[in-house]
Amino acid sequence: MKIRRRSSLATLALALLCPNLLRADDDAPLNINLQFKTLGGKQFWTDIRVQGGWRIQQNHYTNHCRILDERNVRQSWGSLNQCRQRFNRWVEDGTIRPYRRKIIILLHGVIRTRNSLAPLADYLSDRQVAEVISWSYASTRQTISQHADKFAELLSHFPKEAEIYLVGHSMGNVVVRHFLKNQKDDRIKRMVMLAPPNQGSALGRAVDDNVLFESIWGVSGQELASGFKELESRLETPKFEFGIIAGELKHNFVRNPLLDGPGDLVVSVEETKLAGARDFRKVDSTHTRIMNQRQTLQYVHSFLKYGYFESETTRKPLR
Repeated sequence: MKIRRRSSLATLALALLCPNLLRADDDAPLNINLQFKTLGGKQFWTDIRVQGGWRIQQNHYTNHCRILDERNVRQSWGSLNQCRQRFNRWVEDGTIRPYRRKIIILLHGVIRTRNSLAPLADYLSDRQVAEVISWSYASTRQTISQHADKFAELLSHFPKEAEIYLVGHSMGNVVVRHFLKNQKDDRIKRMVMLAPPNQGSALGRAVDDNVLFESIWGVSGQELASGFKELESRLETPKFEFGIIAGELKHNFVRNPLLDGPGDLVVSVEETKLAGARDFRKVDSTHTRIMNQRQTLQYVHSFLKYGYFESETTRKPLR
């Protein structure tokens, strides 16, 4: 018993302290799994595949992968190839349920995690006959181009007959637009953009040289700031139906002097606009809370289902 316990503790220490012993291209069998509850993947993990609440995640620093179940308990770890094989076996034996035909993907913004979109995910799950996937990605650790590539890999696992709907918050929308510049996916039907920096971020440009800003927002945050002119040429306007919800603080004594005109303290209303939007609305909210506002929840549900926020006759398209 003591030997077994020592062996387990040694394995756990090895897994926690030296995960880089197992790289993404290493299929060595040194990956005995100890089941334990994780935080679900924060800034250092990106979802490679998500199905039935289970997910394959890849670590930004070590490239090793792990499989989490619906409760965020680690069920396996190893190389990407090993995790793919195990994931496929669990799909085949029914441990992981198949995809639904309708799939709604939620994309969080920079610095945030999928937990920030949990209320929206719950709201949509209760009202839409769909599989709602909140996608995790290491938002501050990689470029927007790299995020777009990982997003493409996520979509590659969905059935050909799937109908895909998207909801992005902040930078999540820019990731989608970068993806669309290089790839076309006719399965995507509609999208709602929440507080998108479609024209970049004046706030980011103003503090771009600040060391604190660079350390917190990371490389992708800097792309939205001083690097947006270069980034903009690599962004596509969606060809499918999309609507935009901007935040506008109406009854608040706090104002951001770095923004031109009304906004949500991070992005101005004008910066969210993108010609071609089928509908446009403003809600009274800050940037970080816009996805949790009841009006936002109702608008998102309506647009995904009908293609408008309130009604067909009251649409406010952007031209």
